[in-house]
Amino acid sequence: MNQKPFFSIIIPCLNEEKYLPLLLKDLSNQSIDDFEVVVIDGGSTDQTVKKATLLQDKLPKLVLLHSKVKNVSVQRNLGAHN
Repeated sequence: MNQKPFFSIIIPCLNEEKYLPLLLKDLSNQSIDDFEVVVIDGGSTDQTVKKATLLQDKLPKLVLLHSKVKNVSVQRNLGAHN
């Protein structure tokens, strides 16, 4: 049976190719690993999604969602709902 993680980190993003990989790398280096990372992209036009996908091997509990709405509140709610 798959046990739910202790907590979730919800990251709404839009064109964050410069900063998102740094954040995800720091999260992958944590000493505890009982958490999931939910990245919600709001329609980035840069390499944000590609760079997040490249880090999925370091963060096996990384979930990548796509929002049709470019609104941080909508993205947070989508991540929380997931």
